[in-house]
Amino acid sequence: MKILLVRHGETDYNKNRLIQGHSDIELNETGRNQATEAGKKLTEHNIDCAFSSPLKRAVETTRLMLDNSNNNQNISKEITTDNRLIEKFFGDFEGKTFEEYFSALEVQSGLESIEKDEAVYERASSFFNEQYLEHKDKTILVVCHGALIRIFLRTLGLYPESNMLINNTALNVVHYDGQEFILEKFNI
Repeated sequence: MKILLVRHGETDYNKNRLIQGHSDIELNETGRNQATEAGKKLTEHNIDCAFSSPLKRAVETTRLMLDNSNNNQNISKEITTDNRLIEKFFGDFEGKTFEEYFSALEVQSGLESIEKDEAVYERASSFFNEQYLEHKDKTILVVCHGALIRIFLRTLGLYPESNMLINNTALNVVHYDGQEFILEKFNI
C-alpha cells in the first residue's frame, strides 16, 4: 500500500504559533492557497481513496487538494474521515503559545492533561493496519496533522534526526507491506 501522508494547510493558530491539538480551527487564506497548490503533488499518483482527520483544517485541505490535483485519473472525490487521524490532544496547552508549552516540557510540569505519544502512535498504527487489510495494492491519500505524522514516523524510526518540522501541506510518501513501513519521500 502506498500512503500519501500530508499535513493540513496553515491556520491562524499556526501563523501565530499557538497550539491547536483538538481545537477545530479552519484554514486561513494562506492555508487554502497552500492546499490548492499542493493538489499538484498528487498528479503523478493514482489515488484510490482519500482519508482525513475530522478536523476542519484537514478536511478542507483534502478537498482542495483533490479538486486541484490536475490529475487525469479518475480520483474519487469522496473523503472518509477517521477519528484516529485527529491531532494529538494537548490538553491545557491548547490555545497557548509554543513557548509556554516548551517551557512546561523543560521542567516537566503541568503535562498531565496531554495525550501520550504512545497513544497517538497506537491509534495511527491501528488506522494504517486496518487500511492495509482493505487497500493493500492501492494508493491512499491521508491528510492529518504535524504532531501525529512526526510521532508516527519517529516511533517507526523513519523521522530524520533533526528537529525539522513537517511543513504545512508537506507530502510524505510511505510504503507499507503489512509488516514494514518504508519512507520514500519526506516533507516535500
